[in-house]
Amino acid sequence: MTALSSITLSLISHTNIGKTTLARTLLRRDIGQVLDQAHVTLQNEHFVLLETSDGSRLNLWDTPGFGNSHKLLGRLQGLTNPIGWVVSQVWDRLADKPFWCSQQAIRNVRDEADVVLYLVNAAEDPSMAGYLQPELDLLTWLDKPVIVVVNQTGLIDPQQQRQLESRWRQHWVKQQVIKDVMSLDAFTRCWVQEGVLWDHVTQALPPEKHPTMEKLGKAWYATHRQIFDASMTHLAQLLIETALDGERLPQEPTGLSKRPQIKNAIQSLDQRLAQRTSALTADLIELHGLTGDVPHALKSRIEDVTVPGERKPWEEETFWGALASGAAAGLASDLATGGLSHGAFTIGGAILGALAERTYAKSQETEDSNRISWVPAFLDRQTRDALLRYLAVTHCGRGRGDYTDPREFPLFWRQTTDEMIEQKKKDLHQAWILAKVPPSPNSPDEAENFLVPILTSMAQHILLQFYPEAKHWPKNTSH
Repeated sequence: MTALSSITLSLISHTNIGKTTLARTLLRRDIGQVLDQAHVTLQNEHFVLLETSDGSRLNLWDTPGFGNSHKLLGRLQGLTNPIGWVVSQVWDRLADKPFWCSQQAIRNVRDEADVVLYLVNAAEDPSMAGYLQPELDLLTWLDKPVIVVVNQTGLIDPQQQRQLESRWRQHWVKQQVIKDVMSLDAFTRCWVQEGVLWDHVTQALPPEKHPTMEKLGKAWYATHRQIFDASMTHLAQLLIETALDGERLPQEPTGLSKRPQIKNAIQSLDQRLAQRTSALTADLIELHGLTGDVPHALKSRIEDVTVPGERKPWEEETFWGALASGAAAGLASDLATGGLSHGAFTIGGAILGALAERTYAKSQETEDSNRISWVPAFLDRQTRDALLRYLAVTHCGRGRGDYTDPREFPLFWRQTTDEMIEQKKKDLHQAWILAKVPPSPNSPDEAENFLVPILTSMAQHILLQFYPEAKHWPKNTSH
């Protein structure tokens, strides 16, 4: 393998900033130790992040990080060959661990790195962190291009992210060794942000290495685009199956109420939706190289289904409507028919906040007057919930550990997704109609084939709303 066919990145930071955690997220596997203490990583560790069929390779080094950079900088100042002196020394890591760690980090950058990924803590004020300037002086001596990665940001909206990056960029605007600044939280990064990182790496490399990095970037994108496409297919399958689902009520003698049968039928619908949603979540977790739990359960309402032949005084449902609207705050909505409560039942598929809207399905006669099914407005909400679930999984970095369903989603996620649902409502309703048309022998998956491009377009637009700098990584094609 020639020098031009490989790119090497070195993760560098002050100790206990999160290098190994980020390495786990980028590599999609557990490596090293992650503890809330200094100097957990004591040796430079090499990993292959990506390799193409022709042998091109993207290498990643996790380093011990900088320890006592002040002391090391003091030793180096005034020496005619400071870096040569560093790599010629053998320090006792047991006697002076911070000094040893600084030596290891410097040796790795000097000998291996094409580009340095220098992690900083987003919670710190760059003007107040005294260790930053000595570490930057050390990196400047090494004369390798540096990309500052702002870690530990949490989930923030695009405007906050730009403001955060701007603060760090302005602090180091005169530092020529720094080629760019970007946010990349090891716990909550999205895959398209990694694409932005590869763009920055390409620009920081010398021109002769651009073709190799571009080739690696394309290979990386091909893999993650397959994951994205498979995710959209899984979402479409859940929604089509839910649109098709229904329960036929048994024939009862004239004059007898169908309410007990309706309750049982809706419970059956709930249970099947819970199973589908759990399966969807498990599929998304596996696709994204994660492990973790299936979602929490919430509540559904009688308003979410069609109930043919049941005449219900909806205008008198003020009490039950108020209770249903409280479901978003964690309350359970009882099944209300004719002013009677028949108890609560759950669906596993709804994301928190999915029941905040009140969409009533008036009783209606259909071709099959004894069949109940989910109403289009509920299917719209399930689409919103499925997209939110995708966002939750794809923003979960491996460094965070096991995926767990979030108890609350960022407001900007919910608002943006709601806007997309509203824009695509006509197409979605066409999909719900198409789902109920018997499949033809030549096109058994017609409804799925119709819905997948709609979901793909929605997810792409949402990601580009959050990460406009991603440019070409999620191909912005419109349905």
